[in-house]
Amino acid sequence: MGGEKRFAKILAIGTCIVLLICTAASQVIYWRMLPDVQAVEAHWQGVGFVLPQEAVFAEPEGTCVYCIEEKQGRFGPRYLLRAVLVTVEETNAREGTVTVRGIYQEGQIYAVNADAPLQNGAEVKVVP
Repeated sequence: MGGEKRFAKILAIGTCIVLLICTAASQVIYWRMLPDVQAVEAHWQGVGFVLPQEAVFAEPEGTCVYCIEEKQGRFGPRYLLRAVLVTVEETNAREGTVTVRGIYQEGQIYAVNADAPLQNGAEVKVVP
């Protein structure tokens, strides 16, 4: 019986190690598959908040910006998108900016220059 118990312990330990490796690998793969976005902060100017033109998206529901919200996840911070409908007040093509109304919070960060299509509720990776 001693040999069978030893084999069972070795098998259990080996199984745990394989599960840990697979869990870590799946997290790395998931993180690498997230869309990369840059974050910008809007600033108030005149009639609305000014953002780069790349921060404004035309969606079926209307013109929107994607707010980046930080949530605490099991393995560190997670960044989720929330679509906010806005009204474009003016466009400055020379500076590459737009002034929008409908953003409700100063200091909020917004997604720009995404490497994949964005959608409400999606998780993203914020890159410099």
